[in-house]
Amino acid sequence: MKWLHRLIQASKKARELPYVGRSLFVVALSLLALAVISDWHRTHPDDVAGEAILQATEAHVDVPESVRVLSRILPYLNLWVSIGVPLLLIMIWRRWGNLTRLMAPVTIASVSVALWAIASELVDYIAHSHMTEMGEPPVPQAFTFKLVFIGLAVGSLPLALQYYRKTFILERYTLRTFVQPLAFCFVSFSSLWIIMDLLDNLKDFQTANSSFGVVLGFYLALLPYIYVTIMPVALLLATLYSLTRMSRANELISMLGAGRSLAQVLRPIFLTTGYAVVISIAANYYWAPRAEGNRKAVVRALEEKEADSIMATSIMFRNEQTHRTWFAATFPFSMRNDRGRMHGVQLREENVDGTPARTILAGSATWSSRGGWHFFNGRELIYEKGSVAEVRPFPRREDGTSVLSVAGIEETPWSIVSYALKADYMSVPEIVSYLQAHPKAAADKLAPFRTHLWHRFAMPLQAFALVLVAAPLGVAYSRRGSVGGIAGSVFIFFIFMFVNNLFLNLGKGGHLPPWFTVWVPHLLFGTLGYVLFCYRSENRDLPRIKFSLRKAKAQIARPRNRRAALPGASAT
Repeated sequence: MKWLHRLIQASKKARELPYVGRSLFVVALSLLALAVISDWHRTHPDDVAGEAILQATEAHVDVPESVRVLSRILPYLNLWVSIGVPLLLIMIWRRWGNLTRLMAPVTIASVSVALWAIASELVDYIAHSHMTEMGEPPVPQAFTFKLVFIGLAVGSLPLALQYYRKTFILERYTLRTFVQPLAFCFVSFSSLWIIMDLLDNLKDFQTANSSFGVVLGFYLALLPYIYVTIMPVALLLATLYSLTRMSRANELISMLGAGRSLAQVLRPIFLTTGYAVVISIAANYYWAPRAEGNRKAVVRALEEKEADSIMATSIMFRNEQTHRTWFAATFPFSMRNDRGRMHGVQLREENVDGTPARTILAGSATWSSRGGWHFFNGRELIYEKGSVAEVRPFPRREDGTSVLSVAGIEETPWSIVSYALKADYMSVPEIVSYLQAHPKAAADKLAPFRTHLWHRFAMPLQAFALVLVAAPLGVAYSRRGSVGGIAGSVFIFFIFMFVNNLFLNLGKGGHLPPWFTVWVPHLLFGTLGYVLFCYRSENRDLPRIKFSLRKAKAQIARPRNRRAALPGASAT
C-alpha cells in the first residue's frame, strides 16, 4: 500500500501549492481570448448551428439572424466548457472546506454551464421553430419553461452553497446529519437499480456487441429518470435515520431545550427536501420521461437487432383526407440524424373513387421539414384501372444508394406515430404538442395525456409529502423505541404508492378529472403529515389506532356499601 500512501501525500501537496488555481484560471481566460482573436468560430463551428445553416442554405431559405449570432457565440462557449470548467473544478477541489473561497469558482462554473446549455437549446429550437424533428407543432411556452428549468437546476448550486454558509452551527449539524445518509441511500439504490437493469439487458448488449463506452453512455443518459425514481425513497429513509439517531442521542431534546421550536430544528431537512423536489420537477419536465422512453427504445432495438432506437413497431396510419395509408415496421425514437429512419415502410395512395393509384415499398425512409420524404432501397408501383401498370426502381445516386424523393406529402412522422404513442414516456412539451395537434380526439383517448401532464409536476412532490409524514414519526422525546415510527413510515409509504397509482389509473381511464387524480394523494398524506407534525410540536403523543377483536362487555357499577344500595335503608 505504499503507492496509495504516496498518492495521498502527492494530492495533499498539490492542494497546498500556492496560486495554482488562479494561474490555471488565467491560462484558460488567455486561451479563450486567443480563440476570439483568431476567429475560432470559423474553424470550429458548432455542430447544431452548422447543420441548421447548411439545411437552410440547401433549401434556399433565409437563415434567422439569431441562429447566426448563436453560431458565433456557441463555439467559444463550447471551448470554455471543455477547458475552463475542468480548471474550475480543480479550483473547487483545492478550496474544498473553505466556504468563503469556494463561492467564486462554484458560481462561475454553474453560470458557464447554464449559459452553454441554454444557448445550445436555443439554437436547436430556433433552427426548427417552424416544425420540429418529427413534424409536431412547436410549443414556445413549454420551451420557455424548459430553459427556465435548465437555469434553475444548474444555476441553483451557488444559492445552495450560500445557504450552507449562512446557517448557524445547529442547523449546519442537522444538515450534515441528514445529507450524509441521503447521499448514501441515493448512491446505493441507484447502483442497485443499474445492476438489476444491467442483468436484465446484459444478453441484449452482448448480442449487439456493445462496447463499455456505449453501455456507460446508456446508463448516464438514464440519470434524470433514476433521480426522479429513487429520490423519494432516499429522502424518506434519510429522514428516518437522521431523526432516529438524533433522538437516541438526546440531541433533539437539547436543541429544543435551547429555545428552538421543532419547526426550526427540522428546517434544514425541509429546505433540503424542497431543493431536491425542485430539481426533480426540472428533471421530470423533459429529461426523465425522455430518458425512460429512450431506454425502452434502445432495448427494443437491441431485441430487434436494429441499429436505431425503436419507439414503436408495426404502425399503420390512414389519412381519409389525402387517401393515403402508411405502414412502418419500426419507428425510431429520434429522426434528427441520418440513422433515425423508419424501416419497412409502405405507402399506398388511392384515387377519389378508392382504386389504387401508387404504392411505394421502401426498406427505410427519412423526413425533414425542408426536404420532405426520402425513401431508400425500394420500388414504386404505378396502377392503372386497379392493376399494376409499371414497376419503377428507385433512382440511384452517385454513391450507389437508391433514393426516391417525394415532395408534397402532407403527412409527417408525427402524424403517423402520434396515435401509437404512450403518455408514460412523453415529456411536457411533447404532451402539450400532442394535445394541440389532436384537439377533437375522443375524451378517453386524451385522458392519459392530460393526466400525465399534471402528473409530471405532481410526482416530484411525493417526496415532500412523505418527509412531512416521516419527520414526526422519526422524532421521539420519551424512552419509547423508534422502531414503531420507522415501521409506520414504511407502511405509510406503501399505502401512499398504492393510492397514488390507483388514482393515476382512474385519471388515465377517464373516470375522474386529471388534475383531481394526481393531487388528491398528495393532499391527503400532506394533511396527515401536517396533523402529526402539530401533535409532535405540542409534545403530545401521536394518535394510536387500536383494533380489538373481542367485543367489550358492559359492566354494572356496584357500590361499596351494599346496605346503602338496598331500598329503604338508612345511612348509619
